[in-house]
Amino acid sequence: MKDNEDITEKDKYIPLKAIFINALVLIVTFFVCFYEFPYYVDRPGGLDNINDKVKVDDAYKAKGTINLTYVSELRGTIPVLIMAKLHPDWTINPKSDANVGTLTYETDLIRQSILMHQSYTTAIMYAYQKADKKVEIKNEKCYVIYKFEDSNSDLEVGDQIITIDDFEVNNYDELGTFIAKKKIGDTSTVKVINDGQEYTRKIVYTGEDDQPVIGVQIGVEYELETDPEYDFTFNDLEYGPSGGLMISLAVYNSLVKDDITGGKTIAGTGTLDTDGNVGAVGGIEYKLKGAVKDKADVFFAPAFENYDEAMKLKKEKGYGIDIVKVETFEDALKYLEDKIMKK
Repeated sequence: MKDNEDITEKDKYIPLKAIFINALVLIVTFFVCFYEFPYYVDRPGGLDNINDKVKVDDAYKAKGTINLTYVSELRGTIPVLIMAKLHPDWTINPKSDANVGTLTYETDLIRQSILMHQSYTTAIMYAYQKADKKVEIKNEKCYVIYKFEDSNSDLEVGDQIITIDDFEVNNYDELGTFIAKKKIGDTSTVKVINDGQEYTRKIVYTGEDDQPVIGVQIGVEYELETDPEYDFTFNDLEYGPSGGLMISLAVYNSLVKDDITGGKTIAGTGTLDTDGNVGAVGGIEYKLKGAVKDKADVFFAPAFENYDEAMKLKKEKGYGIDIVKVETFEDALKYLEDKIMKK
């Protein structure tokens, strides 16, 4: 061991050099692993048991499962982008491709999250009605989900409208009635909540033929009062309205005595409106691949283009899964009652 007086000037800088190298390695590692480029990657997801998401009090037990299918979206880091280049089922998308009108990639995620809650509460309400159980709309929350390019306001996507000119907004119809009484060129002050913060916005009414508008599209999230009660546990990383059909089927199955799963693993996709109509979705190929990967027995696909695309992929890949075309909730329910329960 060297005495203190034997330490050279060069030796004094060795620890400093080591610290610099270690810091540089950490910076490079962080950049490689965590820096996000303006891309995102889509890949097949899997199955998500809805009974883990929506829990109904005193629910009837099912032998099988009813599942959401989803597209798994990854951030555009260097490792992810390299993997996507090597994997045939992964797709790299520029974030700019998600821009539609005034929507950016980020604001579209907010919009999709609002639409998810709107769709899923609609699906739950429909399931209670079909099962002849008590369900009432207790409250409606009105959100801005799109801002038109000619809008003359500073409203933002994600704003929950609380009051407009001190008028408390309790539902969509009341908001529409209030706006209809205004004149083109009038102004209003709007109190909103966005991401937990309260803001005051200004709008100038525009329009044609004496029909005033505020230049935004409104989405509605319902708060329901039901008997039996339910608990809704979707998280902020899940978004989009495409699980409406499957959620409605799963909640319905929890409310009725006869198990419509027949012990099978049921999967699928499709929006659902208040009349029980099933709507088309995006990413059908990723959802079908995820369902096959997780060994689903049945896959419900919205009619027309979604169904045709799913059947084409099934033929190309030689999938053994049963793909069922549905236009309504009743189509899906009838298939389960006739083809699954009776086996």
